[in-house]
Amino acid sequence: MNATLLRTPRRRSGISLTALIDCVFILLLFFMLSSSFSQWRAVNLQAPVAGAVQPADEPQVLLLGADASLQLRDGAFRASDYRALAGLAGLDAQRAVVLVPAPDASLQDIVGALEKLKSLGLAKLVLGNVQAP
Repeated sequence: MNATLLRTPRRRSGISLTALIDCVFILLLFFMLSSSFSQWRAVNLQAPVAGAVQPADEPQVLLLGADASLQLRDGAFRASDYRALAGLAGLDAQRAVVLVPAPDASLQDIVGALEKLKSLGLAKLVLGNVQAP
């Protein structure tokens, strides 16, 4: 008789649960340590509403340059860097302000300028379209 037919079938070895549990805890520890639980802050932007505009209600157009400079379209207000703003001299805080970024202004500068202007107490702040080149 053939020896292979008489041999008893071998039992398959099972997967060790200890190694599986170790891997699960290592993954859990990795994801807990690599996660950040900081709160994301949103910039509150109000969309402009169409309607008849009175000359006194016309918004102030504030231009944001690529070098992070700010200036009113009519030139009454100028700041070389929005980060150094200490006050709103030359801006009417009760009138709406439209921030219009330059085409090559960075997103970080746009968001930073919006947050800085909002923190200075502007009544209404709106993000406008990019300046035409």
